[in-house]
Amino acid sequence: MVSETDKPRLEAEPPNGCSHEHQPKSEAGTQFDYEAIPAGYYDRVMREGNPIRRLWHVSKFERVLDYLPTDTDQSVLDIGCFAGTFLSLLPKDRFSRQLGVDILPAQIDYANRTYGTAFRSFRHVPSITHLRTVDGSFDCVTLIEVIEHLQAAEIRDLFSELARLIRPGGRLVLTTPNYTSSWPVLELILNRLSDVSYEEQHITRFTYFNMARRLAELYPQFDAEFEVDLKTTTHFITPFLAGVSYEWARSLSRIVPHTSWRMPFGNLVLMVLTRRGAGS
Repeated sequence: MVSETDKPRLEAEPPNGCSHEHQPKSEAGTQFDYEAIPAGYYDRVMREGNPIRRLWHVSKFERVLDYLPTDTDQSVLDIGCFAGTFLSLLPKDRFSRQLGVDILPAQIDYANRTYGTAFRSFRHVPSITHLRTVDGSFDCVTLIEVIEHLQAAEIRDLFSELARLIRPGGRLVLTTPNYTSSWPVLELILNRLSDVSYEEQHITRFTYFNMARRLAELYPQFDAEFEVDLKTTTHFITPFLAGVSYEWARSLSRIVPHTSWRMPFGNLVLMVLTRRGAGS
């Protein structure tokens, strides 16, 4: 099982083509080559991979979608969209303007070829600061397992951009690994047995207990600009049960609404925030 936390980090400085010279290093002092991931790899994992890996991705995207408003004719921005898998699941009537951005040109090319439509497009951004080239505001923004790949200054810059991009009253849904769960053990196993090393990728680590406080420390305007509507966890045990039966495990994962789920030890933290301001 490999989580889509293998997404590329959004760099705080332009990478000068494909250079990794300015990429922040992990605590171990190493860097992960995100461009080595084949285009569309995790899209194929979700649709064709082994049951545990498939359900890991499907459940994550379903939970994020659960917390987006059900209104029609909305706009949505997915930051760190990778191969466009999440936006491909969103219906046109509910989200009539869909934009995904990522720093990897090959993944963006795959996303546009595979999932691009008149209402859904994907754009390459050289760095997190180039989100300033994204025009207008959005009703919803999703940030699915991205912030753990960023250093403190990058997270601060990102939230400054989020405050601009999300309309007052708009919604931000974000997920990140929960380091007060079994995730550190899973990460250690993957670091040893997989061709993907999370040690090289996960730079800033969060827990269910410190998530809001750490974001406020990293971005001092956090409490003034965002209201936390919900903090919960997902992926406690059901993805692993997919090894027995994918359909049964998926059904089980939907039984308890996460508005009622307060277990702090699921492997992913999920937060829902509203942009404060006039009209919110």
